[in-house]
Amino acid sequence: MREIVVEHMARVEGHGTIRVVVEGVVVKDVKFEIFEGPRFIEKVLVGRTFREAPDIVSRICSICPDPHSIASVRAAEKAFGVAVTEQTKLLRELQLLGDIISSHALHLYLLALPDFLGYPDALSMLDKYGREVKMGLQLKKAGNRVKEVLTGRSIHGCTARVGGYSRTPTREELEELLSLLKQSMEGAELAVKLFSSIDVPDFPRGENLFMALDPGERFGFIGDYVLVSTGERYPVEDYKKLTNELAVPHSTAKHSSYRGEPFMVGALPRVVLNKGKLKGRALEMLEEVEDKFDIANPLTNNLAQAIEAVYAVERSIEVVEELLDRGIKPEAPVEFKPKSGEGVGAVEAPRGVLYHYYKFDDEGRIVEADIITPTAQNAANIEKYLRISAERLLSRGVERLEPMLELVPRAYDPCISCSAHLVKVIRLKSSN
Repeated sequence: MREIVVEHMARVEGHGTIRVVVEGVVVKDVKFEIFEGPRFIEKVLVGRTFREAPDIVSRICSICPDPHSIASVRAAEKAFGVAVTEQTKLLRELQLLGDIISSHALHLYLLALPDFLGYPDALSMLDKYGREVKMGLQLKKAGNRVKEVLTGRSIHGCTARVGGYSRTPTREELEELLSLLKQSMEGAELAVKLFSSIDVPDFPRGENLFMALDPGERFGFIGDYVLVSTGERYPVEDYKKLTNELAVPHSTAKHSSYRGEPFMVGALPRVVLNKGKLKGRALEMLEEVEDKFDIANPLTNNLAQAIEAVYAVERSIEVVEELLDRGIKPEAPVEFKPKSGEGVGAVEAPRGVLYHYYKFDDEGRIVEADIITPTAQNAANIEKYLRISAERLLSRGVERLEPMLELVPRAYDPCISCSAHLVKVIRLKSSN
């Protein structure tokens, strides 16, 4: 038996292992192992009030805290029967758009692009691709600034509240934001051009099952129904029927399945299932690169993220202009009285559908909580495509599997936590 170990796979958020056991040219076992320690956030929430929940859950992730806080307040608003103002709806949409811009810019330019250009990291690209790195950082800066203006800071913002916001951005802040967003569009469009010009490896190709929120008439990241690529549509309250979480011995993240099959959430499912709702420059660019859009290949998720980045910048500009035209004004959260009840809030985080479920007592204290993250939903699907990839690469006579296999989980932009992966390929001696 021979064990091959790559000590770290940088450019993903978290710790884990890809373990492949091979006997001759036969793949005997594949596991996507996640060994991050559980943080028991759901248990931490029990006994806390609806006022505390948004700020607590934003600490789940430093890359995408905004979807957590917005999913949290939406769950509480459903439980209490709270209807927010049009200004709040626009601000929440803008907050999610800012998170999409920031996260996609980070993944595309700093985490994924080095793979396809043959570099170990973004810093190594500076001599030849300095402009590209600069454009990526400018794009990320714009997304970060959206988050800062709306929530007070780019990481773990603290203004989202049930019924609205604790602070309203000023007209001057929105005008500054508008200028920065317009400057960042070049970086978003460049990402589409870069990832559509790359010859994406075809070894992970296989039939895929997609899920994404139905945002309504317009492409977006908030919804009350879930679309499945089988043609079905479910209310988000049926999230347990869709995710069917199951504990597995090799991972602290549970695996999800729909009718016994793993599925994918994220940019690729969103673009595939809601393509008809895209408009403007994002739709134009998607139509320009459609021949590169291989929905059977999860590596296409990178290109889908680039399309979404264009959409997010363009839509952010529209939202800011609408807020300015309407006349942005200080607005306290709407008043309401908490009551016993339960609610499910669902939003699209950069990596896919995020569910928050809470049950409250009559004083608005949480008595039960359930949070299902996109990466947990994707874990089984990542494992599926790792097996497909290993089998295909071996059939093609590829000896060094590690670099190719690392591309698969990285395409999903997994948010395991922050920093390194390990890849182990264990080869068993053939009985011959």
